[in-house]
Amino acid sequence: MNDNRVNQYLILPENGQRKDTKLAVEYDEAQIADYLKQGYVIVNHDDFNKLIGNGDGEYLIADDGSVYPKPALTDAELLAAAKPAKIAELKAERDSKEVKQITYNGNHYDYDDKARERINAAIIALDVQTAQAKATASIDWTTADNQDVKVTADDLRCVIAAVAQRSNALHVAYRAAKDKVEAATTVTEVDAVTLNL
Repeated sequence: MNDNRVNQYLILPENGQRKDTKLAVEYDEAQIADYLKQGYVIVNHDDFNKLIGNGDGEYLIADDGSVYPKPALTDAELLAAAKPAKIAELKAERDSKEVKQITYNGNHYDYDDKARERINAAIIALDVQTAQAKATASIDWTTADNQDVKVTADDLRCVIAAVAQRSNALHVAYRAAKDKVEAATTVTEVDAVTLNL
């Protein structure tokens, strides 16, 4: 044990981070000299504490062993991070609006995964009943606002058609918003982009 090196660390810096760390107290002066020749540097306890638990990169270490606060991100770096985050936000908004309730003929219909399955199954059943009875079949349907209405296969197809129109409008708005984000030159411009319908 090297008592002269208590609370000191041998650190091999690489791109501002610690590539390797050793307790200096475990090595004699000759071994430490060899490590220093390999590019390791001696760091004191306080500087080492700045570097540990430093996953967010708040501090960096220079090749000479000096520990310094990470410089603030440049405008270009902030913009590069803001663009994909905003695009993901816009996409999530588009996707959530695609499955919201839809209004057709004054009634509100659910349009989540389960509702879509029910609508498609009902269309098939009503088509079969209509073909067998040679008359337009209808069923009672409970709407999103808990009303019971009579619907035909064509009514349910119109619900799907209304959803398709809304979906198209959402995708057009998303593409336009995404283009604005990609063309933005500042974070403020990116933040201002919305999904305009």
